[in-house]
Amino acid sequence: MSRVPVVINGLLVEAEPGWTVLEAARSAGVEIPTLCHHEQTGTRGLCRLCLVEIAGRARPEPACATTVAPGMVVNTESDDLRRLRRTVLELVALETNVEQDAGLTGWLAAYEAEPERWGEPLAGRREREPLRDNPFFVREYDRCYNCRRCLDACGEGIQGVWALAFAGRGAEAGVTTAFDLPLAEAGCVFCGNCLQVCPTGALVPVEELSLAEGGLS
Repeated sequence: MSRVPVVINGLLVEAEPGWTVLEAARSAGVEIPTLCHHEQTGTRGLCRLCLVEIAGRARPEPACATTVAPGMVVNTESDDLRRLRRTVLELVALETNVEQDAGLTGWLAAYEAEPERWGEPLAGRREREPLRDNPFFVREYDRCYNCRRCLDACGEGIQGVWALAFAGRGAEAGVTTAFDLPLAEAGCVFCGNCLQVCPTGALVPVEELSLAEGGLS
């Protein structure tokens, strides 16, 4: 099947049929920020950080969930997009402890984000206590910004177990298990796929945490 010609930031890109705008941009070395996207999971368009402008469309589209089309003209950087991304990043940082996410803190600096301009950090996710209900890893959900990668990895994205769930609303919304059961009782097989895709440090191996706390020699 022939390739799909698209223009991204003035560059002609020969994309594979079925590629997303994000995939096409990355193939050309064009960086688009994203928080929720991961190649092995099915999350699409949740974080809105990868919004791009497409000629002829009334509003920005998420690059990770928009399929390329012949003749598509894409702009990944503009003043409007910078303002949108700055706001998304600020609200994430306002609700979440992002200190362990080097990627996100890098984007905060790149977009000159100032979460404090929205007031005091929100409660909810920031006040969630660490959960130590198994011998393998700790769930530090104050660091979780609900990208849902772990849910996808646990569910149809990789493992097919569905031990994790999503509950709550607004600032109280977050990843958990059904009925807040301990992981083992929720069906977790401790495969570690959720740890592999978590970008924030919300899922920490017990041994790693023990070393950081000086518990192992």
